[in-house]
Amino acid sequence: MNVLLAFVITMAILLISLIVFKVSPGVSLFVCAVLMGILCSMPLTEITGYLTSGFGSIMTSIGLLILFGGIFGMMLGDSGGMEEMAKGLLRVFGKKNDMLALNLAGFIVSIPVYFGSAYITLNPLVESLQKLTKKKTSAYVAALFTGLLLTHCVVAPTPGPLAVAGQIGADVGWFIIYGIIVSLPASLLCGWQYANILNRRMTAEDRAKHKADVQELLDNDELLKPDPTKPSAGLTLGLIALPIVLILIKSVCDLALPEGNVLRTAFTFLGDNNIALFIAMMVTGIALHKYLVPASSPTLWNYIDKVSDSVGNILMVIGCGNCFGTVLQASGLGDALVELFSRVNIPVILLAFVLGMIIRAAVGSATVAMLTTVSIVGPMALATGISPVTVGLAICVGTVGLTLPTDAAFWIPTRYSNITVNDAFVATTLPTTLASLVGFVVVVILNMFSGVLPGMF
Repeated sequence: MNVLLAFVITMAILLISLIVFKVSPGVSLFVCAVLMGILCSMPLTEITGYLTSGFGSIMTSIGLLILFGGIFGMMLGDSGGMEEMAKGLLRVFGKKNDMLALNLAGFIVSIPVYFGSAYITLNPLVESLQKLTKKKTSAYVAALFTGLLLTHCVVAPTPGPLAVAGQIGADVGWFIIYGIIVSLPASLLCGWQYANILNRRMTAEDRAKHKADVQELLDNDELLKPDPTKPSAGLTLGLIALPIVLILIKSVCDLALPEGNVLRTAFTFLGDNNIALFIAMMVTGIALHKYLVPASSPTLWNYIDKVSDSVGNILMVIGCGNCFGTVLQASGLGDALVELFSRVNIPVILLAFVLGMIIRAAVGSATVAMLTTVSIVGPMALATGISPVTVGLAICVGTVGLTLPTDAAFWIPTRYSNITVNDAFVATTLPTTLASLVGFVVVVILNMFSGVLPGMF
């Protein structure tokens, strides 16, 4: 069967099973991975190989991040620390600007920290803000998710944008600067403002109740006063910052110090994503011990065992999602899409954007989409003399859009923020696609002035 037709059939079955029949996401993804392989006439032994390699590769990549990050986040949430941090954010940014605070937090944190671990770390903040303000969880998810994904896909030194800049010959420093210029307006419009609009979509009865809750929050300063029985906002912020600082120091040492330097070697280890989150988990457990024991468990070790049990379902969904993505990549779907779009005579910068978005949606990996697209569009950009910076950014911003169930990132809010699949489409797919389009408009404007702007060539 034609690979594009097989993909359409498989995606239709996946969406129907999830939305209509409410089948477990892990089960649906695994079944659709097998189905896609069969429809594409793959040998059965190859299908099983792709399934196991897909699960294994994602566990190698982010399995420990999910485990340690999940426990770390639960500690911050169960201790009451994230509630106090939420109060602190509302005190600093103002009670009406909670969505802005969350969006900017995600935008900044995801530059040095991997998307998955950043979402896991900040997710308890979503729960605490929702508890305080009674606003929609999906609105908070939209604000956070959009900010996180934009910088993850567009702003180096995250691996995807860094690889694109290197392959297309763009200066990394200028690529970072223009990446921030492109992604910040998209984050504010499609993260912050979209979240505010989404929160206002409710029935008349719910709107009246919500208005009363918000008014109570605005009128009652007592609600935002620090609670001495819970970890302070400052302590919570410091614990959240710990893994971020370790990862940032590693990045700085990699750039500033020669190989073999003792300090660089030490922070290469300590700043590894897995080690940094493990350290953060242990330090948080010790620092918040009196808030967790015996309130949540008899001992700290009992608490870690209890929380780690709940992470299993998350690992299943993320792992089976990558099984599906691996089969899609092996099916030749990416090549089929490239061949399809290469027949259409469109500007290079638009082709870069569209290919990045479609391939990301098809194979479920922004990084794979970036690398595939830059290998096709890069030589064309060099031949036509267009700015490598704008072409590279068009590729990156294209991979922000169409966050679908093919991508493991789609499932993270459903597992951690307890939103439904329907809400996930509204809180992740729609705002990130809008953000992708807004970002592309900014890229086009930059391209119009590429002849006078510094660092474009």
